[in-house]
Amino acid sequence: MICARFVSPSRKRQPPPEPLPEPEEKLVQFGSHMLAGTKRRLKQAAAREGRKQYETLHDAVTEYLARHHPELSED
Repeated sequence: MICARFVSPSRKRQPPPEPLPEPEEKLVQFGSHMLAGTKRRLKQAAAREGRKQYETLHDAVTEYLARHHPELSED
């Protein structure tokens, strides 16, 4: 369920993206720090897409690595 305070009535809801495939690797817990506003926007974006925050963050990090460090790609 998406919290109403995170969804603007003027925005059209997009269909949820395809779920992540079953991980070939085990998920590991990850801890870090980020600015409060960034964390809030991550939470809102994940809620709007009907996803978990870690899924959205995983996609962002994977895209960053592919774009800026292609030599580290998963083979």
